[in-house]
Amino acid sequence: MNNKLITILRFHRHVLVLLIYLGIIVALYHLPGVFHPQSVEDVRRWVTGYGVWGPVVYILLYVVRPLLLFPSLLLNVAAGILFPPLLGIPCLAAGGLGSAVLLFYMARTGIGSEFLSLHGGKWGSRIHQYLSDGTKNFQRMLWLRTVPLFPYDVISLVAGCTKMRLITFVVTTLLGILPGAVAYNVLGDALGGNSGYLFSVALLVIAFGIPLAFWYFGGERNNLSSKEKT
Repeated sequence: MNNKLITILRFHRHVLVLLIYLGIIVALYHLPGVFHPQSVEDVRRWVTGYGVWGPVVYILLYVVRPLLLFPSLLLNVAAGILFPPLLGIPCLAAGGLGSAVLLFYMARTGIGSEFLSLHGGKWGSRIHQYLSDGTKNFQRMLWLRTVPLFPYDVISLVAGCTKMRLITFVVTTLLGILPGAVAYNVLGDALGGNSGYLFSVALLVIAFGIPLAFWYFGGERNNLSSKEKT
């Protein structure tokens, strides 16, 4: 009987892992005392309440953010308001990388295949095929991280469903985060009254507009589009 139960559990392992993850997310969403920010100001007040530990708390909050179901934009902008750029940029980069690696491993342990089959559709299949080429997945993953068209968390999950090496995922994610980290910190600094809006807007255009232009006009867009036909 025990052997039969073990066999059944192994066969349905991915479903069980998915249910465990969903249980954790539901519990975190409904448990009292779990922080669920609704605005940048909520993030600012909560992080500053920890004093000198604020940067560490900010990074940890960013890492678990996918489980708390709130948008990364709140933390991106809050970094520049909370910290000077020399501290805010590495904090944002570390938190963003940590949350991406968390989702990557969640996909590797089973949730990814279920996510793709249930919600991926043609678009998810295209991204999966696009990243599955082992000879080109470094530059392709870098494109998906720098071009502001692709949902950050979804790309992390899909990448975890491929055979991409962790080091490839980490390096491309970090490189892709840095331009936006700089731009968001300067924007947050401007919102805090420490720098000009014009400069921060210019940095946002450079950080996201230039990769988008190269993606669209440089031909890489066609490589992704062609995956729909294969």
